[in-house]
Amino acid sequence: MVRDFQGKEIAIVGMGKSNQALARYLLRQGARVTCFDRKSREELGPVYDEFLSYGAAWSLGPDYLDLLPSFRYIFLTPGMKKNQEKIIEAKDRGAIISTEIALFLERCKARVAGITGSAGKTTTATLSGLMLRESCPGIPVYVGGNIGSVLIEEVDDIPENALVVLELSSFQLELVKKSPDVALFLNVRPNHLDIHESFSEYVEAKKNIFRFQDRDDWCILNFDDPVTSGALEECPGNVGLFSLRPLEGAVPTGEHAGSGKRRAFAWFDGDSLFATLDGSSPVCLAQKGDFLVPGTHNISNAMGAALLSLVMGASPEGVRKAIRAFRGVEHRIEFVREVGGIKYFNDSIATSPDRTLALLEALDGPLVLILGGYDKGIGFDELAEAVVSRGCGVVTLGKTAEKIEKAIYAAWEKMRGAKEPDVTRASSLEEAVVMATAKAKPGWAVVLSPACASFDMFTNFEERGRLFKEIVRKIPDKGYKESGLRETG
Repeated sequence: MVRDFQGKEIAIVGMGKSNQALARYLLRQGARVTCFDRKSREELGPVYDEFLSYGAAWSLGPDYLDLLPSFRYIFLTPGMKKNQEKIIEAKDRGAIISTEIALFLERCKARVAGITGSAGKTTTATLSGLMLRESCPGIPVYVGGNIGSVLIEEVDDIPENALVVLELSSFQLELVKKSPDVALFLNVRPNHLDIHESFSEYVEAKKNIFRFQDRDDWCILNFDDPVTSGALEECPGNVGLFSLRPLEGAVPTGEHAGSGKRRAFAWFDGDSLFATLDGSSPVCLAQKGDFLVPGTHNISNAMGAALLSLVMGASPEGVRKAIRAFRGVEHRIEFVREVGGIKYFNDSIATSPDRTLALLEALDGPLVLILGGYDKGIGFDELAEAVVSRGCGVVTLGKTAEKIEKAIYAAWEKMRGAKEPDVTRASSLEEAVVMATAKAKPGWAVVLSPACASFDMFTNFEERGRLFKEIVRKIPDKGYKESGLRETG
């Protein structure tokens, strides 16, 4: 990508949060920016007026991409399909196509760690930032990417001695040509198949997190995941591995990455989390009771965060302190309240079936699940089998309601002796909470863990989760039954 944008004609496609920040940055660099968006001027509201006042031009509406092939420099919004006709035409004409995060990686002077995976990115990035701050007082620590503030506006002011942690999606990684100095690859499950052409394309996009590293960089892999552990031979530099079981005797000793490479390992023996760096004696970083967030998947996330932080200069004491202080992230198996002996949890981040499966492993006891939403082209068979085996009550809603119901009943028919599923369909989230509460008894939990994206009914999973919490907080203190209120919509 060009170093000097002064006077350059730049197309920025899709004016969401990250590209708004990018547009401000490039305008300050003297670029001549045209903003592209499918929305109308009225739908964009203040965003339209803001960038018009900065001197940017606009291309809007159903045919908003028609002008795109005439631009030499194009920045795409992360979740956009790259095989659209006008994008391909622009590329064939020699356009340089990039993204906000790719420009950040090229321009950031500080050491950067990137975290990707199908699940756990936000939790791991947040915990990594906390570990580094606890360990490195006086050193600026930035956490961004797919969470927090968009760092491109700050990139030129981030000092060289700073530490940066980025949560990176497959969409953000798809077009990068530079990898972070430290890459953490958590896990891979089928996801975003409504945007990616295939699961293989999705995996290859994820691998860009380490593909362009050099021999001195670090790639940290989840040894328990077949896809991430299978990438071991592809890592160009130093390698870290973590596992929910002891790693002794299970790890290649040096042939996978050449001689002279550094190694880091972390593992959990059922009671304690250990780590070792460059063959040092194992250090206990935490015990099971130190984890305040539920689920073995969160112990796995913590191991990845620990290795990332240690190779970036964190101390065992700082890692340990961060784990003991960490109380989780909003919308991730978030306890909302208990009413009439029923506990309510917000797990709106579960935008794919594997996340809901992790929820089922994390929470004990009888559950009523609220499932359904936007269809990303992912099957529900494995989740359905787990729901039937567990005997969960289910309330479905959204575009995928019928698809989920069919998967659940198909799973039940295969399982001789299993209890017939208790499944009902709601037309709104409020109705779903009422129906789920009617199914639950004291000692049960009602959980919003949709296994689907939210775009059919909500702007994003955060909006969905916050509405769920608002609805739950309005439940009378004595519950629906004791208050004499209806329980079905």
